[in-house]
Amino acid sequence: MTLATIIKQASADGVSLILSPAGRLKATGDGAAVNRWLPIIREHKPAIVAALQDAANDVIHDPAMEARRQRVLAMLAENPNIRRAVLVNSADADPVLLTLAIRGQATCELAIPAAKFDPFELLAVLDRHGAKAH
Repeated sequence: MTLATIIKQASADGVSLILSPAGRLKATGDGAAVNRWLPIIREHKPAIVAALQDAANDVIHDPAMEARRQRVLAMLAENPNIRRAVLVNSADADPVLLTLAIRGQATCELAIPAAKFDPFELLAVLDRHGAKAH
């Protein structure tokens, strides 16, 4: 089984493979599915960690993504009274790229299928859950 197949099939089975900030591999999802995949994950752990690190580095070095990230951070810097800044590439694009910065917390980028993108629902969700610590 190739590394790509392992990651794809585990994902299809509901198992997410992620790297912690410290670089440790974590398998999350349905407990039974995780337990089924653990022997394979352990066997291929160094290769999986390397692949996830490479993927993270690719994202970090995406100049367009970094430019959007810097834009939302600049919005926060220019407006000290706001807690969140949101940038949408275009509501007509598919997928819609949404870049979000939360003051003092984090930034993220979401690729949302255009058919599912509702800017008003997004704002409602941010208002409803934005003040909670998760």
